[in-house]
Amino acid sequence: MVYQEQNQASCTLSDRRAEPRIKAGHSVLLKTPHAHPMEAWLLNVSSTGALARVPERISVGERVRIEAEGILLFGTVSRCETVDRANQVGIAFAVPLEQLHDLQVLNSALLEPENA
Repeated sequence: MVYQEQNQASCTLSDRRAEPRIKAGHSVLLKTPHAHPMEAWLLNVSSTGALARVPERISVGERVRIEAEGILLFGTVSRCETVDRANQVGIAFAVPLEQLHDLQVLNSALLEPENA
């Protein structure tokens, strides 16, 4: 019964998303402070979070680091559930993706050598 209540809550939350999710279909490396790095499959992404399939359960509230070629994201596990006999984790990003672009522009400007 507890599982059904949690599952219903997950469905309700996903129906109230404020922004669209983009299908990803991308392999990433997921790191947590309390487990070995694991290969994960990124299912979808929005500007504030992601959904990934992982080989083992990760505790809600666990900090994660997502790495792939040209990608480094930080977040917190907001949910972990079994779907079709696989573990899926919802990850809330520490910094929304639209703000990452602004940070990248600022970093580029600060790192460029001054024209003398």
